[in-house]
Amino acid sequence: MSNTFFGIQVVVTNFITDPLRPQLHEVIARSASEQSLAEKRAFWKRVAAVLNEAVPAFEMGYWDLIRGEGADEEFESWSSEIEGSLATEKEELGTAADEVSRISAEKRYVVVTLVFLVEADTNSDRTLAERCDVPKSEYWTRLTFGRLIATVPLLNFANVVADAVYLAPGTEEDGFSMEDIHGGGYEYLKLLL
Repeated sequence: MSNTFFGIQVVVTNFITDPLRPQLHEVIARSASEQSLAEKRAFWKRVAAVLNEAVPAFEMGYWDLIRGEGADEEFESWSSEIEGSLATEKEELGTAADEVSRISAEKRYVVVTLVFLVEADTNSDRTLAERCDVPKSEYWTRLTFGRLIATVPLLNFANVVADAVYLAPGTEEDGFSMEDIHGGGYEYLKLLL
């Protein structure tokens, strides 16, 4: 069976008093690993609502839609690369931010990634295709990213084969500097207008 991949990654300015990171962390932490379709929709509605409040703080991003051949591999590629770079196991988590691989001590940015694998030729697949059909001149705008994130709650989760959300870095006290973003494996990200 053929699938469709949709992934979106955004670098968000995380101001000290900004509730984005704690709100997003709470939504993710409160979600069960196994969810009913109604719970899944409610979860993604909460994620989308928190992110859409932060659209003005979106600095950089990247998104992709792959329909058919290569979709499964792209989902696996995004997921495995992100999971491999994050401390996700109890033994990996420390009590302080990891400064070893950082270029700067500034901690102004967080990276949020949403990935989906959807059954091809379903309403969800068609919704993604329609919403991602934007002129090239609008690919890398905050407005487009807000619109694409707002698409997620429109999906029929009965047609979603796999989905994931990632928030990096992994601790509430941590963040990335723009130097970290530019030099830390995120070179593909585009500046958002």
